[in-house]
Amino acid sequence: AFSAQARNLDRHCTFCSAHAPPDRAMGCGGSKAKDEVINPTTKDTKTADRVVDKVKVHVGSLEIGTDGVAVKPKFNLGVTGPNVYVMGGVRDVRDGVAVEAFGMMHKDYMSKGSTLVEVLQNIKAVEPLPVLDDLIKVMPEAIAAVMESLKIDIAAEGAEAEGVVFVFTGTGVTAGLYLGWLDTKGYGMIGVEGQVSTAASIGLSVRVGLHESGEAVRVVMWLANVGFDAVVRLKTKHHPETVVRA
Repeated sequence: AFSAQARNLDRHCTFCSAHAPPDRAMGCGGSKAKDEVINPTTKDTKTADRVVDKVKVHVGSLEIGTDGVAVKPKFNLGVTGPNVYVMGGVRDVRDGVAVEAFGMMHKDYMSKGSTLVEVLQNIKAVEPLPVLDDLIKVMPEAIAAVMESLKIDIAAEGAEAEGVVFVFTGTGVTAGLYLGWLDTKGYGMIGVEGQVSTAASIGLSVRVGLHESGEAVRVVMWLANVGFDAVVRLKTKHHPETVVRA
């Protein structure tokens, strides 16, 4: 579900720009210190006009915003913007085969660290959210998923990580299949997405992908009401053998 819910944030820092996941999939906020946490919804100094600029209306294959109209290979209906995601239909097929009927309000927190766990701990140091403990607890499963799908041990081979935690309230159904072809930001994502999102606790869902440069891995994971979208820069370059070009 979080591949969709997180898609309203832009990335600004150098590392983010070089290895950005699909253009609405992860926010950066330009943090300079690894323990800095940025919540674009409450701590940013953007003007009201900048907030309006991020609102998008989706009608079929059209994405309409203040910057104009874009035609994309999707078919959905809804509105996305800061703090809100209301959408039904088929997402952009370049980023995977996924359908959804979802409505939610969300709050977003970003940080950096040397590992994915450290990113979460840095956010927790500023915003002690109970759901962060749930993400930290299941992190070994996410790391194992990367090892199984990409044959990369990001715990040992990761040089730097940054990510965004999304805490949301809402309800809906999502389902998706990611087969490894390059998405719109150059990641070959692999995994299955599917859940009925309610207040009830559910299991972990993960999808992972290696950037076409071979220099970064993206990890997207979500639980019942929290998700984590992160990029890990690797110490050494890997050949993206798992990436399939559509």
